[in-house]
Amino acid sequence: MQKSANLFLNFFILLAGIIVLRSQEISATIKDSLTKEVIPFANIYLSSGKGILSNEEGVFRIQLNDQISSKDSLSISCMGYKTVVYPVSKFKDSIIFLPSKTIALGSIILSNKNLSAEDIIKEVKNNIAEKYELDLTHKKIFFRESGSQEFKKLRVKVKKSSIKEFNQAFWDSTLLKIPRKNEWHTEVSGSLYGDFSKDNQKLEIDRALELEDKKTTAIFNNIETAFDTILKQNIKKDSYFKLRMGLISTKLEDVELNSSEKDTLTPNEKLVKEKESFSKRRKRIITNIISVLFEKEMLSISVLKKSNRYDFERVDFTYLNNIPVYILKFKPSGNVDYAGKLYIDADKMTLLRAEYKNIKDIRDISLLGFSFKHYFKEIAIQFKKTASGKYALQYLEAIDQFETGVNRAFSILEKNKVVKGRNKQNELKMELNFRTNQFQKYQMVVFESERITQEIFDAFKEKSSILPVNLIQYDPTFWEGYTIIEPNQVIKKFKVDD
Repeated sequence: MQKSANLFLNFFILLAGIIVLRSQEISATIKDSLTKEVIPFANIYLSSGKGILSNEEGVFRIQLNDQISSKDSLSISCMGYKTVVYPVSKFKDSIIFLPSKTIALGSIILSNKNLSAEDIIKEVKNNIAEKYELDLTHKKIFFRESGSQEFKKLRVKVKKSSIKEFNQAFWDSTLLKIPRKNEWHTEVSGSLYGDFSKDNQKLEIDRALELEDKKTTAIFNNIETAFDTILKQNIKKDSYFKLRMGLISTKLEDVELNSSEKDTLTPNEKLVKEKESFSKRRKRIITNIISVLFEKEMLSISVLKKSNRYDFERVDFTYLNNIPVYILKFKPSGNVDYAGKLYIDADKMTLLRAEYKNIKDIRDISLLGFSFKHYFKEIAIQFKKTASGKYALQYLEAIDQFETGVNRAFSILEKNKVVKGRNKQNELKMELNFRTNQFQKYQMVVFESERITQEIFDAFKEKSSILPVNLIQYDPTFWEGYTIIEPNQVIKKFKVDD
């Protein structure tokens, strides 16, 4: 009888442990055991196969689902460090220290031929279709877009206006309402179907979050509405517009101010349009950033595509789990912009990770009062080995910063060939002086990647059924039950001021 009681007791203890774990999540910061510096983009895997990456601050958070029991384990690995394994039931640390992995000299010799950096690059560029999963796949993804804009200058001086409402007082009061700085973050979780081409991409969003000050959006919408209303009251039907800047003159195409599609849509039709627009924008951005990775079964990453313009140096050798890895540094030898590191599977001669940023302005244009400077770009790309032995995209991050400016006079003329009399109807002549700094950052994590047939891809129909939930302050509970890459401190501290 006592034995039966113990069996029942052990069963209920195990069951209670599973129930508790269902509602739990594991979160920690990963650091170097010697330097105490954070380790970004480390791999964290449960024994069930579910995985995540630590973010750029070394922080990760992973949800525990119904299949997780107290017997499951959590492994943490990163290139150059020993893999550590923890029982899930005993995981309590908020900081995990990874020790460096010592490399025996013999490993360097035995792992492959003692190749030069240039030889390694040549091998990496060969047989791409055999090394990477380039076919159609179904990918479970998390995508984050962060951005900000700050006006350094914003001035308008009216020289002439035939529309009395567009006087200097109107522009002064309007510009005062425009926020000098704006910040936003958008996150989506969903499925991406396709390969790496621009044409074969389909996106289905499951859940979306938007951190943004809607009051700022409302200000711009109100200004647009006021501007549009004044024009509608003053311009003639069938008018067209010309923009003049000194000797340069151009016709403004597709300017429709007397009618607006938005004014004729029902509330339900507007909602459908908003969902379609949100989904299409996410797909367009994702497509643009992944379609540059491969081209015609070739790695088209800029550094490899123009490898003859870089100097490569083999600087280290390490391991990722049991995979031997070459570490190569590179810098420009010709007219190119980037410097960074490549991590190469020494057995398969396959790129595992690339990280680089510009060391000079990518673009700096100043012409006729217009200026554009793309002064910062940073890229991180990481692949992971799949069950098939091929590598698939795991993580992609792109950061850009640029400055745009205008400082010149121009005029907008309303012209009309239908109205009798003179061709010119109205004219607005002004001097515009503005300069703005912009920041954008894209992060995409691929958690699962499964090959699909052309028939499955063709049969899948995109649905634009999700709009983001707008929050004015970061909420750590929003993504409960979802696997995401942990947000950084900028996002966690986001809050719209009253």
